[in-house]
Amino acid sequence: MTSNDRPERSYSWADDPYWVDALDRFVATRDAGAKTITLDIEAVEEAIFNGDGPAYRLLYAMESVMKLEGEDGFRGAPRLTLALLQILKELR
Repeated sequence: MTSNDRPERSYSWADDPYWVDALDRFVATRDAGAKTITLDIEAVEEAIFNGDGPAYRLLYAMESVMKLEGEDGFRGAPRLTLALLQILKELR
């Protein structure tokens, strides 16, 4: 996805490796005993303003939660938050 491309209407965050793989990495790190996350504030600030960065990708992912998971209680929202934390942690 580029800054000028919007995901297709059938887009679901749960099918997007960007989010699913990050969530898997978060779970693996947590299960390995990690108790804290450290963020590089400068790297985060630079990345979030990138049109293809995590902030804009999160917008589309959360849109898919709203459209596709309403009846399921929006269970993707917390998972996306954990995946986002992992993605932000990995920025350097």
